[in-house]
Amino acid sequence: MASNQSTGEDLIFPLSMLHKRPEKTHEIKNHAFLEDLRISAAHVVDGQVQLDLEIQLSQEDVLVSGKVSAKWSGECRRCIEEVSGVLDLAIDEVFRAGSSSESQVKFEVEDAFPFKEINGEQIVDLEEVVRDSVLLTLPFSPLCSEECLGPDPERFPTKNSVGEEDMDLPPKKDPRWAVLDQLKTDSGIPSEGTVA
Repeated sequence: MASNQSTGEDLIFPLSMLHKRPEKTHEIKNHAFLEDLRISAAHVVDGQVQLDLEIQLSQEDVLVSGKVSAKWSGECRRCIEEVSGVLDLAIDEVFRAGSSSESQVKFEVEDAFPFKEINGEQIVDLEEVVRDSVLLTLPFSPLCSEECLGPDPERFPTKNSVGEEDMDLPPKKDPRWAVLDQLKTDSGIPSEGTVA
């Protein structure tokens, strides 16, 4: 069993270690701290992920199964207040050997992860499995509740409402076009808003 805390480097398992005891199921019950577990609307709090995984050798494949959980935080898409929750994910992935681009295409079709290689040794990189699963499950558009009506109109008035007194005002000119307007006037071409 692994230690109680892990980083991304601790989630790397040499294939040779698994082959030494192929009948053994390796358990991982700990916390992992991974960086950049965030999308635009939500993120994993402190990058901390709780792992409860099993790794098992099955002929030439490596099977990874179990659960991953993490606390997340973000902003409600309606009221922009902070909202939080907990992710509970089921993991059931396969690692398989392969080195050619043709094999990589096959992996994508079969939804299997390839072994990686570090210093000439094949390894199982669990960080990729955990990271992909968490990022794909984070809420893309969080909502604090289905009853959320959005910002309080008295505290946070909307800015796109136009009053009647604003309807008769001419549109504001972009100062960047002032030189062009002057050229039009000098050449005898009336500028916008000028009666010839």
